Amino acid sequence: MDRTQDFMTWFKRHHAAWVGMFVLGVVIIAFFTLWGYMNGLRNEGIAYETQLVANYKANQSYLSSYEAGFYETLGVANLKSAKLDQILLDAVRGRYEGNTSAQPGGGSLFSAIAEAYPNLDLNVYDKIVDYIKGKRAGFNDAQTGLLDVLRHYDLWRRSGILQHVIISILGFPSHDLVACAAEDDCKYGEEAEERMRRILVTEGTQKAYHTGVMQPLAVPQK
Repeated sequence: MDRTQDFMTWFKRHHAAWVGMFVLGVVIIAFFTLWGYMNGLRNEGIAYETQLVANYKANQSYLSSYEAGFYETLGVANLKSAKLDQILLDAVRGRYEGNTSAQPGGGSLFSAIAEAYPNLDLNVYDKIVDYIKGKRAGFNDAQTGLLDVLRHYDLWRRSGILQHVIISILGFPSHDLVACAAEDDCKYGEEAEERMRRILVTEGTQKAYHTGVMQPLAVPQK
């Protein structure tokens, strides 16, 4: 009985200390749990942004190699034309900017080639058509891959109340997300994501979505 009373007396004297140690232990565990969770989210964000930057650069590289391969197909790799460069990009992307008159369904591509290289063998035109068709399909796959990563990135950033708050605190999209159209034209963070999201579509597709009317496709003519 005396031992029991002694223990109760001792416990009462040290009760506050035990409660304090318990609370401290809970706080420490919660802190390291939250720290690990935040660190995991940060690593996920870095992985997503690294993949997005890599995909964006890969798409640019794809267009560059397409252009170089085109001149090799013509056999005029040392006679490049700035005007034809733009028309080639218009042909594979289908997005027409500036004052170019290139039309994917007409003969302007062949006219531009003939104008730039009047002595070119006409038999090469069929090869050109196959080359551009293949590259357009490949570029479409590349764009689809980029958009797929963007979709997962957006879903990751917006999922869960706590996760969304922590990701915002961590600063994603971060400055490491960069999209450069040229050496002196780079966007970072949210602006970079917006640039990456600008999927390149045909002029006809843009007009169809704007007007709600789609014109029948024209058969390319030489």
